[in-house]
Amino acid sequence: MTLLSKKTLSGPEQWKEHLRTDGQAALRALLDGTASLGRLSAVEPEDAVAALLGSGSDSPELTVALDAGCMKLLEVFEATLLQQTGRMFQIELLKLTTLLTIIRRVLPERTVTDLRERYALWSGFFDNFVMDRGLDLRREYFRILALSQDIVAKHRPPAARQLMPLWLSICAESGDFGRYDGSYLRVALIGLRRLPLGDRFDANEEFALQGLARWAVAQRPSNEAFEQEWRPLQDNFPRDITFWQPRVQAVIKAAETELSERTKPTQFKETTFSVAGWWRADVGLSSIGRNNRNATVQKPPERWPREQIMEKIKTGRSLSDLEPEITRLMKDHERYADRTGDVFYLVRTACNIAKTLLRATQRREKVQDGRCALSLAALALEYDPVNVYAWSHIRDALLASGRLADAELVGWEAIRRFPENCQWRSHLAAILAEHSNQVHQAEALLRDAMRIFPKDAPVRNQLATILADDLGRFKDAREILEDTIISDEATPILLRKLSQHRKLRRIKTRTPSLITDSNQLSLPAAAARRQLFLHEAKLATEADIRSFLATAQHDSYVTYVAQRVGVADLPIQTTFALAFDDALRRADPSALKALVAWSRPMERALVKQAIAMSEGRIIAFPQPEFYTGNRERLQDLAQALRHNQRNRPSSMSLLNEFSASALSTGIKLTQRILEPAAA
Repeated sequence: MTLLSKKTLSGPEQWKEHLRTDGQAALRALLDGTASLGRLSAVEPEDAVAALLGSGSDSPELTVALDAGCMKLLEVFEATLLQQTGRMFQIELLKLTTLLTIIRRVLPERTVTDLRERYALWSGFFDNFVMDRGLDLRREYFRILALSQDIVAKHRPPAARQLMPLWLSICAESGDFGRYDGSYLRVALIGLRRLPLGDRFDANEEFALQGLARWAVAQRPSNEAFEQEWRPLQDNFPRDITFWQPRVQAVIKAAETELSERTKPTQFKETTFSVAGWWRADVGLSSIGRNNRNATVQKPPERWPREQIMEKIKTGRSLSDLEPEITRLMKDHERYADRTGDVFYLVRTACNIAKTLLRATQRREKVQDGRCALSLAALALEYDPVNVYAWSHIRDALLASGRLADAELVGWEAIRRFPENCQWRSHLAAILAEHSNQVHQAEALLRDAMRIFPKDAPVRNQLATILADDLGRFKDAREILEDTIISDEATPILLRKLSQHRKLRRIKTRTPSLITDSNQLSLPAAAARRQLFLHEAKLATEADIRSFLATAQHDSYVTYVAQRVGVADLPIQTTFALAFDDALRRADPSALKALVAWSRPMERALVKQAIAMSEGRIIAFPQPEFYTGNRERLQDLAQALRHNQRNRPSSMSLLNEFSASALSTGIKLTQRILEPAAA
């Protein structure tokens, strides 16, 4: 093309020519506001791009060029944005927001496929930018994933519906008592409705119903609020009322069963949820209809095959004999979960069999049992990414199957996710002391736990055991036991053993020959939590932290650690956890009070507690009148704060860690757990 012809091109045609030759530069000019678009200059960038591309089929080379430009520009933002300073950071953040809006509008194929395939990278990056309801790049990333599932399915058919557990977990956690803002519910329901159908499904009604039920159970909306979400779902799947009756009945029954199972061991035992009666009445389910046996829906798997397998494990049946049975059973559960969206039975069965394998200490096939338990726990985690029991079984199964380093990393991840629960520190300390010969690190971890949980007798007993058996510091061990505020039945036994010069540990340490360390998981947040502990325990220098951060993924928890230890300085707080940490470090009540105005209810409870603690008080957390997993967490946190009331720095630190526990929770582990790492 000659210079003269270039000058005669209109503004839009010039930009299209620029896009053909250098997609990244053309997009950058659009984001910078320097692109000449003529009549399209007044419209929003995403509308301008959509208009310039036309139908896509008319100008395929433009679509390909835009796709490549979006991908390259995203990678530039991921590599550079968190290193920007001052005003430039805010400018670049707004440009990234505009780029995501363009991607959401035109859904370029290569870009959206990469956003899905590198989920661990991109979810960790966008988690960094959850500023408020208006500017939340994590939500916009999820929205792109939801809208592009059919596009991705063309390239990855076996993984077409693998985002189903993510959408279900977001539904449950969207609201005042969850990890996400209420606006996430609509995104998750879109994700469920737009799951690729493939050859086996004619629609996604069951999945959408499951998502709605999970939200209703966890967040307990009013009948009016529930109806506002239920009516659009009905409109999206126009069906006769008789079609909905058996499906709503099955979903409510499944939700009630799961709620009953989850609340059985707690004081909040429940058998139904608030809108269940209204929902049944709305679709015309009478009291007789609730027990209608002619419902044309798939029934959940029976429990007797699971119990039969567990009994065979306990009686010593060979794993080689049992594995075909276990495989068949889990395939049945997978088919049910994939068909209905009801993952409860699969997760319960996988966790129960894994736990039975790991606890059957008299079995000879320990490594094989560990590997089988690992595959079961990984399956449970795939279908329920935030299940606390699955995380626990993953850690223990990794250890039993010989992957010590990975078990340690999962131990740190559990502490990061549940800092208010002392048992995670105790479990990790046992791995460090009894298996990996990191006795001094285990001692430091237990002393930290003892500081935060001063009335926890098992932690003191465990620390005394390490001091006596591993370090030969008998006097220190005796002092720890004698100073125990609330002893348990083990404390006097350990004191008696000390006086008799006997070993305190009842079991032998795992033999080193069983530790193979064949894999290495990649968990940036867990690795960052370990670095934070080592730094605060004075077992690592600032140089060590900087070295770690130089190569770490741009995960939101990694960003939080960098800010907390003072080796980074973002010009604005991009998440509540960062803003809360900044206010605590400034020790300024006015900075904390400023957070109350825009924080969500769960976050606001932490802020009010911090304000009260700065005045020497402990206040009760607001408690919903029903069971939620977060209610139990708040109760554990409140108990730890009451027991630690005299040590305000420790209490503030615990509040800080609790605020950050919701960061970086969406990482998909299954493939990295089960597949050997490359040499």
